Amino acid sequence: MNTSTKHNNLTAIVSFEGSLAKLYSCLQALDTWIMQIIVVLPEDREIEKKIASKFNVLLCYQKSSTTKAKWESGLNQTNTPWVLLIRSNEIVTGQLRQAITEKIKTSVGKTHKYLLPLTMVFLKKRLKYPLDWNNSQASHLAHTSKVINDVNQQGKHETLGGELVRYGGDTISECAHSVIQKAEERADSLAQHKTHFSTTSFLLRALISPIKVFIRIYILKKGFKEGFEGITFAICDAHAELLGYLRYHELYVRGGKLLYDNLPSLKSILIIKLRDIGDNILCTPLIRNLKQQLPNVSISVLTWSYSIPVFEKNPHIDNFFVLPKNPSSLNIRKLQNKLNTINFDLIMSTHSGGLASKILSKIKSPNKINNFYRGRNKIFTVLTNESDYYRSSIERDLDCIRSLGLKAKNTYTEIFLTSDEITWARKTMESKGIDFTKKITLIHPTAAVSIREWPLEKFKQLIRSLNNKTTIQPIVICTELEYSKVKVLLDDIPDLVVFNKITVRQMIAIIHECDLVIDNDSSPSHVATAFGVPTIVLFSQAIKKIFRPYHQEKDQHFIFYNDVDCRECELTECDDRICLDFSPDEVYDRAVKMLSPEIK
Repeated sequence: MNTSTKHNNLTAIVSFEGSLAKLYSCLQALDTWIMQIIVVLPEDREIEKKIASKFNVLLCYQKSSTTKAKWESGLNQTNTPWVLLIRSNEIVTGQLRQAITEKIKTSVGKTHKYLLPLTMVFLKKRLKYPLDWNNSQASHLAHTSKVINDVNQQGKHETLGGELVRYGGDTISECAHSVIQKAEERADSLAQHKTHFSTTSFLLRALISPIKVFIRIYILKKGFKEGFEGITFAICDAHAELLGYLRYHELYVRGGKLLYDNLPSLKSILIIKLRDIGDNILCTPLIRNLKQQLPNVSISVLTWSYSIPVFEKNPHIDNFFVLPKNPSSLNIRKLQNKLNTINFDLIMSTHSGGLASKILSKIKSPNKINNFYRGRNKIFTVLTNESDYYRSSIERDLDCIRSLGLKAKNTYTEIFLTSDEITWARKTMESKGIDFTKKITLIHPTAAVSIREWPLEKFKQLIRSLNNKTTIQPIVICTELEYSKVKVLLDDIPDLVVFNKITVRQMIAIIHECDLVIDNDSSPSHVATAFGVPTIVLFSQAIKKIFRPYHQEKDQHFIFYNDVDCRECELTECDDRICLDFSPDEVYDRAVKMLSPEIK
């Protein structure tokens, strides 16, 4: 038949559902008499190439697995008054074609929907009774006086004469594939209701609904009269129903897709980061990315009381909650009661530690993310992906927003200081005799545990060498508690400036004014990195990939790192710290190189 006999007022919209060979047969049956054919595909370029090489059809794409969604994507691409909505595994026979041709010649004033008589071929047998999948959208011819985009808004129903033949699975293996496909569709359908099921309700639905489906197909639709094919179809449909519920829970609930679809409704998020100062600095990219992508959400942070200073003045944080490092049961109970009065829409625990998980379990919230850290994530409603064991701390934290379907736009750390704090640091350093015409090199010779400390005698040799360089002025920083250990440096270097009676915020401000920081694996290196201050880290027992200083735009830091066999020993003390076997001379040479004008 030539092109002139094709109908210009009719568009066929074909939902691709599985077999390329059956799609070819479907299109061959349509190509001779329908002018415009739209095939709705998943985003698969190989399928697109194969179809385009054989047929002159319009292709469009739909990620959703449901037939309804695919048809509606096609409806948005056409403006003809008549549309034929079928599946790729269906054949329009001669009599049905004639009925459609006669119908589209008539004048229909209102929106109408004409059902197509279905004949099912299943396991290579033509069934006497038209068994169909539960809640399946019926293929049909539709007429509308305007462009339509909703399959369910197509007016009154009538049935045409003829026969639409649908070819189901030819083998049990193909049936199993269809079950998976239908399960995906039913999961999508459940998600469209955007309903949060209680655990009990969900379990009851998942158990009862498949039984109802089996009874409907096998008894009410007379599947028992089809013998082996009938009971197989009923079992497949019931399994698709059960798997649909399980897939819904996997993808939309703990997979985060349901929450992602409702992100605009979120009002408050709590981030739990019960870690030390350095770890909290590494959490700042998560906070910033959340606020940038959800600007109307209030973000609160829960951390140790001594770690709060790194979050102060952060414009992305609205509220703080704190605990002492070793909280009593009363401390924890009071905090839980306070947090439960706020009704957070989402809680993110970024480290999955024992106390953090305990608190997470006691706070009421419909959505909880307990980050997958070393498998410690038993408490969650949304599951983060298990990542590489040596994945960086920053990336682990950002996995929390990735589990919501959001993308991390940047990964740099940040700390915010006021102009008054910076002025204080400048004036205080000048009052201590700091000469800002020189390269100010800050040294932090201590750490939270002694095993992370490069020997103090080596620090002394390094400082002496730096002090002999006329263009460099070394200074030392430590806490008041650490000063008793550090003050021995003054025995050989009496003019050395040591800052010890300062707050965390003051320490941060002093680091901001330096040209180089030399540190053990501890918080000053992370502070310096957040400001873009070049940093040398003397790395001990940990893995540098996890905790190394990180700056995305200009990675100007250096790590002394010995990949010894006993790394990750998790000891707090060691008499043979071979992981820190670096000489003062090599550290000095690296410092001078990083401070030279050519490098700067």
